[in-house]
Amino acid sequence: MQHDNQRRALMKAALAGAVLGTVATPARAEVVRIGHVSLSFYEATAHVIRWFLERQGWNTGMESGSHSKIFPKIAKGDVDLFVAAWLPHAHADYWSEYGRDLVKVSTLFEDAQLYWAVPDYVPASEVRSVQDLLKPEVAARMVKTVRGTLPDSGLMIGSQKILEHYKLGDAGYELAPGPAAEWIANCDARIAAKEWFVMPLWRPQYLNRKYKFRVLEEPKTFLGGPNTAYLVASQDFWGRLTKKEKALLSRIELSNRSVTTMDYWVNVEGMSTSAAARQWIGMNADTVSFWITGTEE
Repeated sequence: MQHDNQRRALMKAALAGAVLGTVATPARAEVVRIGHVSLSFYEATAHVIRWFLERQGWNTGMESGSHSKIFPKIAKGDVDLFVAAWLPHAHADYWSEYGRDLVKVSTLFEDAQLYWAVPDYVPASEVRSVQDLLKPEVAARMVKTVRGTLPDSGLMIGSQKILEHYKLGDAGYELAPGPAAEWIANCDARIAAKEWFVMPLWRPQYLNRKYKFRVLEEPKTFLGGPNTAYLVASQDFWGRLTKKEKALLSRIELSNRSVTTMDYWVNVEGMSTSAAARQWIGMNADTVSFWITGTEE
């Protein structure tokens, strides 16, 4: 048994070494432009895809920005690949406007969700739903500023609808979008002080691994339900690919847990997004080998 385990470990190490080996000679001169939203979990995922493309002989470049910046760029062909479109809910408005010029290439991960949450030290007997935030005894304890991230994100657009529909403003709540760094710092500080506060959140996101949150019930589902996160291509780029190249790209699939793990490495363990991507690749050689060959090891 011990010898079998050692042999499997050696084989896995050999496979990881092969996967992380030298990059193939570039097969074409053009640069594949990879766009991603300016959040760490998207950036780490984009670096996984960048590594994969370069391993197949493509030259690559990366561009980051807000949702409202990247969606029109890929629709016009100024960006070739985009990480990632959350459908059918979170990015429905963007897809309605630009989707006719885009192609769903692969499923990057499932069960991508947006929601409001509170730290689990806030008693469930007091706060289980968005409506509970209006209870006088709850409102008296809650931090009234609901801090969020990018103002043009599905999370913030839906959060504004929640604020207005449930008339949370009448109880003093206000929404404050801002840079991700401020949103995270606010979360860390509030939890360290054991304050009651609302956290607009999503998964995959490393904060779900770092802390324990309870998702609030919200009957109108302004933030939608579960989404699939797709790697998306411009119609122009997709049309230039061979059948084999399309098959290669269509096999790229991670998981919600994998993306959360890379995000944790970046934000808690201090890795760069590219280092986190490379570490994930080395630890998941079987998966990456399948992307390359199309056959299970």
